[in-house]
Amino acid sequence: MENKKIANKYSILLKIIISILTIIILLGISIYTYDRLTVNNEYLISEKNLEIPIFLYHHIVKEESEIQYDYMQTTEKTFEEQIRGLENLGYHFISYQDLIDYNNGQKKLYKKSCVLTFDDGCRDIYTNAYPILQKYNIPFTMFVVTNAVGADGCASWEELKEMQDSGLALIASHSTNHTEFNKLSVEETLENVDSSYKALEENLGEQKTKIFTYPYGLYSQEQLEPLKEEGYVINLTDNKINKSKDLNLYGLHRCYPLSDSLFKMELKIIYRSIRY
Repeated sequence: MENKKIANKYSILLKIIISILTIIILLGISIYTYDRLTVNNEYLISEKNLEIPIFLYHHIVKEESEIQYDYMQTTEKTFEEQIRGLENLGYHFISYQDLIDYNNGQKKLYKKSCVLTFDDGCRDIYTNAYPILQKYNIPFTMFVVTNAVGADGCASWEELKEMQDSGLALIASHSTNHTEFNKLSVEETLENVDSSYKALEENLGEQKTKIFTYPYGLYSQEQLEPLKEEGYVINLTDNKINKSKDLNLYGLHRCYPLSDSLFKMELKIIYRSIRY
């Protein structure tokens, strides 16, 4: 008799567990289905709080054996898998101008929008990443250190011009000399960034959109307002996700995809969106 009671309790418990798991699975399917059905919906900044990741890469290398620092280098194969995978998940790659127009209430963005960036102006972006970006027609921004353009391992002005003229690339400032900006005065900061943009315009023509990214992600708070007044959109490097409700063009968040699988990238986006 006692054994029968215990068996009944276990049976009831098992039914409860199965019911809970069924609800979780059905809820997951519903969320996924809704996400896929609405993935091409577009919204103004006032209509919906969107999460907008800005992805940051440095080097795209040919082979796994070339990777020495995984936070700096990603293989061609992994990079293409990430690009293709993000598109399959419904992400739309947008430009900084799209983001600026969206922030000003002049443009709608897709529910899943993201921005692609490369720091340092490395030549392997031209040789290895650019053909992939052309293949998928992906807009991107390349932040270059202007004094290093054409140096060993860096893209030349001719290569930067070619990418810019394709209509896919925006070439922007990563400073003149990749110094630590947290050690610079406001005056030195403005001189450095302005000089880099002067070099960009001398070699690539007028730059409608002026965007600056701090080398090493280092800066001081007092530099932000003067750069804003000069009309620069400012990027940080802090592994956070931008959200419409508090979108700040003068402190945009960027995150590293590294060599992550698509599943891991999506988990990190969700985690960072919840945490920050």
